[in-house]
Order: sequence, then C-alpha cells, then structure tokens
Amino acid sequence: MKIASLICLLVFCGSVRGQQTIADDVFDFGKIDAGSTRYIDLKIGNPKEKKIYILRVEHSPEVTYRLTSDQIVPDSAVQLRIQVNPKKQGDFNFVVKLHLSDQTEAPVVYQLKGQLTEDLPEDQYLTKCPDFNAIPVKSAKPSELTIITIDKETKERLSKSTVSIVHNGRPSGTWITGKLGKFEDKLPPGFFYFIVSKEGYLTKEAGVYVGPEISEITIPLAKNPAYDPPIPTKEPVPEPDEIAQHLAPEEAQERLNEQMENESVDTVTQKVMPDLVTIPTDNFDPSYFKDVNVVFVLDISSSMKMGEKMDLMKYSLNQLVSTLRPQDKMGLVTYANTAEVFQSPASGDHKEELQQSISKLKPLGMTAGGKGIKLGYKEVMKNYDPNKANMVIVITDGAFNKDSEDYQKTVQKYAKDGVIFSVVGIQTRERDAHLMEEAAHFGKGRFVPIQKLADAHSNLTQEIRIASFKGIKK
Repeated sequence: MKIASLICLLVFCGSVRGQQTIADDVFDFGKIDAGSTRYIDLKIGNPKEKKIYILRVEHSPEVTYRLTSDQIVPDSAVQLRIQVNPKKQGDFNFVVKLHLSDQTEAPVVYQLKGQLTEDLPEDQYLTKCPDFNAIPVKSAKPSELTIITIDKETKERLSKSTVSIVHNGRPSGTWITGKLGKFEDKLPPGFFYFIVSKEGYLTKEAGVYVGPEISEITIPLAKNPAYDPPIPTKEPVPEPDEIAQHLAPEEAQERLNEQMENESVDTVTQKVMPDLVTIPTDNFDPSYFKDVNVVFVLDISSSMKMGEKMDLMKYSLNQLVSTLRPQDKMGLVTYANTAEVFQSPASGDHKEELQQSISKLKPLGMTAGGKGIKLGYKEVMKNYDPNKANMVIVITDGAFNKDSEDYQKTVQKYAKDGVIFSVVGIQTRERDAHLMEEAAHFGKGRFVPIQKLADAHSNLTQEIRIASFKGIKK
C-alpha cells in the first residue's frame, strides 16, 4: 500500500494470533525524500467491556511515535502516529511492536518498509514525530528566506550590517547587507540564531524557528548610546547600489568572533583571576595552561527542548572543541531517563569526530542527574593524571532532580584527588542557579551561566582556561 497522505485504520484488540512470525500489518512508504510525509495514523480500538492499556511500544531508533492516550476505554479508540526517519539512503525495513494489557501471547506487530532516496536532515525539529495538533511540515528542503535589518526607532533599512547565522550549534554563514539592508539565503526548517551588528548599534541576537511558511525575517537594531561617531572630513558620498555579500568561511568566522567580543545586550560574563586577564583570550599555550582531561555530563531531558537551550549547549561545546589542543581529552556523557557514554574521551585533534557527536545530541525523557555524574567521573578517571586539569562539567537547565540525592558525596570524594566539578546553567531559573552554585562549591569548581549565544561563545571556554591555568612565572 503506497502512502501518499495520512492513513486511518481501525485495529481492534484481541484475538491476536499465537506465535507471530510475520507482521499483522505491512505499510509500504514507497520512495521517500526529505520533503515526503513519513508518518501514518492508526486507530487502536477496544471492542471489549474492560479498559485496555498500552503497556509499551517497541521500535527501532529510526522510528518515533505519539499516542493520544495509553488507555483505551470500552467501545472507543486511541490514535497512534508512527514516523520513520531512515538514517541511510536505500531500502529500509522497520518493525514496531505494540504490547497491550489483554495480549498474553504476543504483541501486535507492524512492518514499515520503503526506500529513502536522499538523506534526511538530522535536526530534531524534523525527525521527532509530529504533534497531532501541529501543522504538518510540508517540506524539509531549504526554502528562500529574506533577512532584513532596520533601525529600531526610525524603521529605516540598514546597509552594511553584518549578519552571522548559527544552526545546530555551528556557524553556517555570514552576510553583509546591501544598500536595501537585506540579503537572501536558502535555509532548511529548524532553529537558527541570527547575530546582527553594525557600527553605532548594539549587537543583536535573534533566535528564530524557520519553517516553510516563513519567507521574511526583520531584525531591528538599537543605537548604542555610548557610540561617539567620527567627525566627517569630507562631503558624504552617495552609497552605490551595493548588493549583499556572502563572506568566505574564514572571513565569516573572523566576523563572528568580532561580533561575539562586542558588548551585547543582556550578556552574562564571568569574573576571572587578575593574572589570567593579562593573557589574550585566544591564548591556550601549554606554558600557561595544563593539559586538559574533561568529561561533560549533558542534560538531554525533555526540558532541554524548550527554546534555544539545546542550541546554546551545542554551540558552547563546539567553541571549546575548536580551542582544544592535541594533548587534551574530551568526552561526553548524556543523561535523561538513564545515563550513557555518548562519546568516549577523544583527543583535541579529533575535532570533526567530537563535533559530529555534538551535532547528534537530541533531548528526551526525564532527568537522571545523579547517574550521569557518577558515569562522568568513571570516564574522566580513565585518563586521570594529577598533572592535568581533570574536570567533570555538568551542563543543564535545572537542578539534578532524579536519582541525584547522593551526588554530593561523589563530587566530594573525587575533589580530594583534584578532580574539579563545575556546572554550566543554560537559561536557568534563579532558584536552580543557587543550587548549581552549591553543587560546584562541593567540587571546587564554578557555576557558569549561559543565557544567550554571546555567553555560549566564550563562558565555557573561559571556565576551562580558569581550571587549567598554571599562573604566570614571575
């Protein structure tokens, strides 16, 4: 059966065959690409007199699903939506098993098959199963988008504005607006950061979900009250009809660094030790800084889906990766319902491997912070060296609110061996920030707040520099 649109089937529970060797239903998606509808809707009915419960749904990691309810009252039905997200081009064949409370012998089995003709984007915004009330995404392909910069007060368009774009935690292009204060680019659906700057104006950060229904974004800039314009020495020359410029990657990175170093509105900065202030922020020379052995314990619970939290975490980690030296080690532990090693410690010259792992981080589940911290220490001790800066750093948006009551004992135990414990707070509430400061205190580390992209650009890297700083020989 070819799937061209939504499918509605009524699947009645009960009377399921004994030992199933084939699927109860087979759904053929045919040939699909990034713009295809990749989900089906099934109705699970209950003709019996007793309530039936959906105990669990077993599925491949490349399948996501949603249920309107896990309880089916008599003479009613619930809706099950199943989406496929094949990781590789070619034929796919997935199985979904539905375990029901009235089935004692075998689950209901669905087979999902088809052929993927082009790679799907890895953005979680597109690979999660669509909400029942959400407007379906018509296309995952890039669409034309016009970005315009204007003066916040006068609404006049601003030429020669620098607009840098960050997506999935990594820079994805920098433009200089033309005379009409705009440029056009093709962007796929997803969350994007636009960092906008212009001489005489405050740098602006704008986080926006870009979808196929959006064709234009206008970003207003506020004038910098501290700006002292130069005195003109000549008659002003009329601006030529300049078109927007798309900068080459190296120049784009330089411009983005300059933007992040400018003062931005609502940016949180860290206080640093006086000696460290005298060393340029891009200096990570071994004569001043110890070798680094760090494992990050990353909160990927469902609360990290909100707003730009996941993007801020990814961007801050990528900024650090770009700084690491070959002798440094970095690993990733994730925690949600449980904890796992997401990236075994890798040396600083394996930047692409580390950045690929960071790009694949996706939020899900509850918050098992205590388990994540213990696993983080286990990983960091694999490369422990008393002469290195050994660190465990938690990155989270809130308190460690599940199975974490004994994390303080773990932190204090390893602090005796010189393992520093710090906490990075992503857009945290004031109450949670206070708890994070206390947690970092137990591990002789610091609390590092990240509220905006400007903070993510430097605060985490600065924390590593503080922890590994040897001091200046005098």
